[in-house]
Amino acid sequence: MEDINNSYLSFKVGSETFAIHVSKVNEIREYEVPRNMPESISFMTGVIDHREEVIPVIDTGVKFGMKPIEITPLTCIIIIDVKRKDDDSTLKMAILTDAVSDVFEAEEKDFKNIDNDYSPNYIQAAINIDEQFYLILNSDEVFSQNEIIELSRIVDEIKK
Repeated sequence: MEDINNSYLSFKVGSETFAIHVSKVNEIREYEVPRNMPESISFMTGVIDHREEVIPVIDTGVKFGMKPIEITPLTCIIIIDVKRKDDDSTLKMAILTDAVSDVFEAEEKDFKNIDNDYSPNYIQAAINIDEQFYLILNSDEVFSQNEIIELSRIVDEIKK
């Protein structure tokens, strides 16, 4: 019997509510100040330790072309998996969010597609549940190949 998980974790970035499939989520943490990295990418706020790994912290607001995340007591860090396209490996990224909202169940047949002309390719679809509008995030498409290579290079420099 196949076990299908249709759970999504929702989180706020500015006034928008995003959701990501729970299979991509490793951990949710309270905000901690990342260690600064000189000459890093504009949307990278630094790095944190995660289970004996050093991983980049991404300001999701900046990455999504919105206002930077404002640090408040509700600010959270979600550690997600991002699949590399060049070698099929998986990277861990820490994304800053204004708040983590909840977990909901949804089936892909209920998603509403958004024309690529109106949304970036990392927005997989949208869904409206109980009058709450969610943008479904495809974490594997958030970063370009060049951004992943650069983030990996920065993290590798730290490990030396």
